[in-house]
Amino acid sequence: MNKGYITIVGYLLFLAGILSIILSMVGLQLTFLSWISSFGAGASIIIKLVLLFSGLIIMYISKMPPEDEDLEVNL
Repeated sequence: MNKGYITIVGYLLFLAGILSIILSMVGLQLTFLSWISSFGAGASIIIKLVLLFSGLIIMYISKMPPEDEDLEVNL
């Protein structure tokens, strides 16, 4: 899969997580993430944080340069 698409998926996960956390502070929620509220307050904030951090991790990993496994350094 192309790195650009993976970066977009990571960004969308991060955006959904941060928006859902910010909106929940003012009593609103995103419609497509309303099912998260059924788990309760504690579990829903954990799920939203997992969305946020998994998006960041995916974006970071997709931006890392590929490793060359063929190169070996002999000292």
